Amino acid sequence: MGTVSHSEVDNYLLCRRKHYYGYGLSLQRISESHSLAMGTAGHRVLEAFYDVISGDSTVEGQKKMVEVAMVAARKEYDLIVEEGFEEANNRVALFHALFDPTWGYFSQEPFVAYGWRILAVEADFNLLYDEETQSHYPLVIDMIAEDPDGKTVVIDHKFVYDFYTPEASDLQPQVPKYIGALRALGYDVAYGAYNMVRTRKIKEPTPEQMHHLMMLKPNVTRVKTTFLEQIGVANEIQALKTLPIEEQEARAYRVANKMVCQSCSFRAVCSTELVGGNVELMLRTEYKIRERREFTVTTPENEEE
Repeated sequence: MGTVSHSEVDNYLLCRRKHYYGYGLSLQRISESHSLAMGTAGHRVLEAFYDVISGDSTVEGQKKMVEVAMVAARKEYDLIVEEGFEEANNRVALFHALFDPTWGYFSQEPFVAYGWRILAVEADFNLLYDEETQSHYPLVIDMIAEDPDGKTVVIDHKFVYDFYTPEASDLQPQVPKYIGALRALGYDVAYGAYNMVRTRKIKEPTPEQMHHLMMLKPNVTRVKTTFLEQIGVANEIQALKTLPIEEQEARAYRVANKMVCQSCSFRAVCSTELVGGNVELMLRTEYKIRERREFTVTTPENEEE
């Protein structure tokens, strides 16, 4: 069964060498960068909050769950700190970004108080789009909600240095892919949204400066084109994976672009190999085998309405 996620396609298009390390060899750094760690931690706190909220199926019932959900969110944050999470000096503290009573995310939470109904949190799907080759598109959606007008919305949480601009979001493929996949599975998804929390330090922050809900309403052509591009690149990746690992490495060309390389978690091993150096010790001490998430095949027939 061939499964290629949005993240894998993104890595492959960004740099073949990065894709080879992350998906050919299934490597992952033992210690994450501060920005990645902050995003991971922030997602966990939001998941804990909205998971409690979704325990009730009504709008009014979910509003009553907020106090309990806040306790769960704070417990999750404390657990993350116990596990070793450290704040980055050049970013706003995650605790304040989420819990500050004046401008933190929860002080202006954009869904529950405004009549949205949380339908699902961290929802797994696995779309079978080619029965002959048994090709699948696995996806994990941060949140699915129903807006006050009764429309189903795909929501992706983002912890970002600066908010996406409309021009940048026009090209971002993730939400259109998710919309296309869910529609293919029979779900009536109307549109999507980026729920953004800013991590850049601001001297006197306001709620508007620190979080922004950007609505995305791609037309049918945009959704279809983006999803077909996902399938096209996925097929290319699957063909590559049929080759011996040595051949995969030989084709793992470096993009060698400053913007890509400076934030790449494989930069040290990549540059060392480039000059013929030995990376065996580096791989043993700084990297681990990445655990891949297991997905159950999703079809409209085996999903509840």
